[in-house]
Amino acid sequence: MLGNGTTRAETRAEALGLTAELGRAIALLAGEALAADRLAAARDMLEGLVVVNPREPLAWALLSAVVRRQGQAEAARLCAEVAIRLAPGDERARLARAEALLLSPPERARGRAELRELAGVAGPVGERARTLVAALGS
Repeated sequence: MLGNGTTRAETRAEALGLTAELGRAIALLAGEALAADRLAAARDMLEGLVVVNPREPLAWALLSAVVRRQGQAEAARLCAEVAIRLAPGDERARLARAEALLLSPPERARGRAELRELAGVAGPVGERARTLVAALGS
């Protein structure tokens, strides 16, 4: 039951018995495909994952990266915004949004500001943010 007395609709993932762990494993496999520049394979996996489990922020953040690298700026921003709505504090989602914002001239300043904030984070997200901040000269 949701707080307003209604029940939440079951996702396709739940109906198919796809566990959260399996969904994350698929997302990580897609992330490896992305890192290996196998964009079509990564996109196929991630699009399938967001269809069956639209509540998985990692899948949306990774899909944002894939479509951004394929030159689809608006799709990248949309996917990143979905990831942020699902997990507002998630650093990977914030990084995806920052990178998507860099593609839009009116939004570049926001993207750079987000990257500067993320540059202080430990781990791969902070490392990527620091690299981008240095490359952008900001």
